[in-house]
Amino acid sequence: MAGIALLVVLSGFLGEGWVPSGHPLAAWVLASRASDPVVRPAVFPGDLPSGAADGLPEGLVERLRSILEPEGSEVDGLGRAGAVLLAAAEAEDSASLETRAGLSLDAFLEPAGGLHLRERLSVWASSDERQPGGFTPFHEGAEQGRHLYVDWGFAAWHGGQFEASIGRIPQVWGPCRYTNLLVSENSPPMDMLRLAWDPAPWLAFTSFTSTLDSDSGTYLSAHRLDVSPYPWLGFGLSEAILFASEGLELAYMNPAIPWYPVQWNERDDDNAMLAADASVRPFRGLELYGEILVDDLQYQTEWGRPSRLGWTAGAGALTGATAITAEYTRIDRFVYSQKHPRNFYLHDGDIIGSALGPDCDRVTLGVSTAEIWPVTAGLRIEHARHGEGTVYEGYPDSLFSDDAFPSGVVEHSTGVALDASVYLGYGLEAHATAARRWIRNLGHARGMEGEETEAGIEAVARFGL
Repeated sequence: MAGIALLVVLSGFLGEGWVPSGHPLAAWVLASRASDPVVRPAVFPGDLPSGAADGLPEGLVERLRSILEPEGSEVDGLGRAGAVLLAAAEAEDSASLETRAGLSLDAFLEPAGGLHLRERLSVWASSDERQPGGFTPFHEGAEQGRHLYVDWGFAAWHGGQFEASIGRIPQVWGPCRYTNLLVSENSPPMDMLRLAWDPAPWLAFTSFTSTLDSDSGTYLSAHRLDVSPYPWLGFGLSEAILFASEGLELAYMNPAIPWYPVQWNERDDDNAMLAADASVRPFRGLELYGEILVDDLQYQTEWGRPSRLGWTAGAGALTGATAITAEYTRIDRFVYSQKHPRNFYLHDGDIIGSALGPDCDRVTLGVSTAEIWPVTAGLRIEHARHGEGTVYEGYPDSLFSDDAFPSGVVEHSTGVALDASVYLGYGLEAHATAARRWIRNLGHARGMEGEETEAGIEAVARFGL
């Protein structure tokens, strides 16, 4: 299929420390980490690395800083404030002509020093129940007809070493470029209470408790410790637990204790996970990184159950204004699943961790360049193998004999994607994308083949309000 999109964006103050998901420059924040002389906590949204200005074009760095560190407008009686208005109209030519249109408003307010409030509302309509380009991808197929959403909305207070936030907040944990295993932006932002503490330059702590489904009393708690013993080395240790409860479970809201023994001894089989990640900068301009997820490690082998692990290894290099990334991810069968369907690692039907899901692996190679700024361009090639396992199949209580990976009839998918952008003066931008994917054993049917083609073009204008 081929699609053409036209967007007009009115932008002002976006808030501090955040390039929103889907923004065409978001990947450059991650790519610039390789040039940072200090490994920083891998908790996002985050700040622009201090070394980003050393190799990237001045215009690109200015664009990033205008998003991450904008100059707000003073409003009498309110403090600093601003807003973003995004209007989108899109047409796509596939089996039939599909049309989409929508509006989105992203507002920011700083009524006092250290206190920030932010909210984004969006409304759209389409002929095929898909959101227009530039809107968050969490809206597909939620309901028929017109769509009105609160994408995010939260209040954050920062004072010294401490930060407290409450509301609907986007979160991504881990240094990986293309996918994160424990907490990612694959699912919608969660309604949460979030606490952060940075007692030293080499130490940081983050914790949150969120509701996933208030009707069924399903919650997720997670906490993370970031340690950087040397400027070129950083570790992250995380734990998450998804549970159902008739009320708040104060033990799982306690950020200072490990939850696995609480779950094992005091609760009824909640879904607990451990994760660790690391970043190493052997020299400036190169970052080696990895993440491992332990959903279940079988130390009681007499039960014959399989372990459930996921891991990613990658490398990101930044030379001049060209970023090169290589990444491999493997996720075992039954990861993110559990014997109780209420404890599947899902939020609004989407996996909270990697979008790849269980019983899958993928290798990705990517290169992006801004050498001829104000033009940026990128190429991404990937190959994925998907077994027949899904997050919805549960987890076996008895002996499991099929240990092949990936399992069953494996679907092979090879894709290539190209993108190019031009950033003109007066806030004008143009973006073009083209992608093609070849699939073997389509739908896990042996011998079935398929192809997918997508193409799009965007025009964007940004104006302060």
